[in-house]
Amino acid sequence: MLLIFKKHIGWLTVLALALLPIVRWFFIAPLDARFFDINAVMTSLGQVSGLLGMALFSLNLFLASRLKFLDKYFYGLSRVYNYHRAIGALALSFLLFHPLFLAFKYLRFSLRAAALFLLPFTGDPALTYGIIALVLMIILLSITFYAKIKYHLWKMSHKFMTLVFILALLHVIFISSDISRDYILRYYILALAAIGLTAGFYRAFLAGFFNKDFNYKIINIRRLNPATVELNLEPAGKIMKFQAGQFAFLSLKSPGLNPESHPFSMASAPKEENLRFVIKALGDYTGRLENLRAGDLIALAGPFGKFSYKNVVNKNQIWIAGGVGITPFLSMAKDLTGGDYKVDLYYCAKDKTEAVLIEDLKKIAAIYSNLRIMPWFSDNSGRISAEKIAELSRGANDKDILICGPALFMQSLEEQFLRMEVPAARIHWENFNLI
Repeated sequence: MLLIFKKHIGWLTVLALALLPIVRWFFIAPLDARFFDINAVMTSLGQVSGLLGMALFSLNLFLASRLKFLDKYFYGLSRVYNYHRAIGALALSFLLFHPLFLAFKYLRFSLRAAALFLLPFTGDPALTYGIIALVLMIILLSITFYAKIKYHLWKMSHKFMTLVFILALLHVIFISSDISRDYILRYYILALAAIGLTAGFYRAFLAGFFNKDFNYKIINIRRLNPATVELNLEPAGKIMKFQAGQFAFLSLKSPGLNPESHPFSMASAPKEENLRFVIKALGDYTGRLENLRAGDLIALAGPFGKFSYKNVVNKNQIWIAGGVGITPFLSMAKDLTGGDYKVDLYYCAKDKTEAVLIEDLKKIAAIYSNLRIMPWFSDNSGRISAEKIAELSRGANDKDILICGPALFMQSLEEQFLRMEVPAARIHWENFNLI
């Protein structure tokens, strides 16, 4: 029960903060005045959707700040980013309905009057700020959810979200509304906006100056197969302490290489001074890793994540890795130096050539008898299923299950385990494809 509470306290806090202005809204004016006819109802819905949208927009900028305490409060940075994406879509929905509901009252005059209300530069400047902000938000979030562009272009476009927020805030400040008439609601919304605006500026322009990165130097680079690279690093300053299963953001400091940061799980054990990363070339950034040389510096921000065999209740566990999702499990396997853990590790890959860490794992299993390595190659055996895992591991309902791999891989297995009535609280996953 405590673990479930820890996993959801962050989301519940966001929900409470977003709903507080609605609670206040109900006490500003008599409800019979708010809902006495269809026009009043639509106006009220427009006001509520606007308040919810602005509150969620403010909170979402804060969630994107990558502040270290969010990792702990939301039980993992991957969960923070999942909430960030969901809240972004929810905020857009509310802000989209906000002017549509308000435009309804103009339909009694004409369709043209309602359309003019939704167009910028046709009246009150405060309305123009809001319409422009909404249009820009639709464009930027469409890029986020649907466009397939290079990461650095996506990141650049996302920085404009702070500008969108400023325009939305100008709309809130200057428009005649309940916010302008009620000082409690006004100061609450402005406080949320100040938090969001500060977080937006911090993430877009100041994070690089305040983050305390750990500097490491490349010892060597090995290509494990045509698509996978191994980086071995030694500290060039203070050592980054971490828990097995965690990840860090790597930023290349070599001249001529883009310094943008990307998340990768540590494949080394916490007790090891040097760090090891096993990285699959999935995009432009990872493809450029082959240009690195021994002696080049890499900055690490972290560690982040709550994905660890130590953070679950049951010591009888099933670990399931898809492809390069094996890296946090290698770190955890190296950390199994005592205790009464009993683990079945399913290493899922297309074929043996993709299972680049299988020999490392077999060596660990030879020392730690309670760790069973279960290779699964889809070319020979087809896709692995929860039913097959439960069969090979003599049941799954009484075990904690940790999954790391591609998003669809994790989603499919989670759904299968849930259909087998494995409690949701016993299924844990790590999304290593963070933005």
